[in-house]
Amino acid sequence: MTDRQQFLIDTIIEGMASYLMEDRGVSLTDALKTIYNSTLYEKITDTETGLYYQSPRYNYNILIKELDFGKP
Repeated sequence: MTDRQQFLIDTIIEGMASYLMEDRGVSLTDALKTIYNSTLYEKITDTETGLYYQSPRYNYNILIKELDFGKP
């Protein structure tokens, strides 16, 4: 993984954590735990999927579906 890819992934995680804290009222620690333990996180960090190129909001919407309806 390149430094650029890691930067994009980190930016997505940061944005998704902010959305979780705002929308669901969870702490930063809980938001990060939720993200890092999700199936989506595995997909974002797999550079073959290209999800790291998508916006934090796009990935957040996928995360919410995973949380509400279970892991795909």
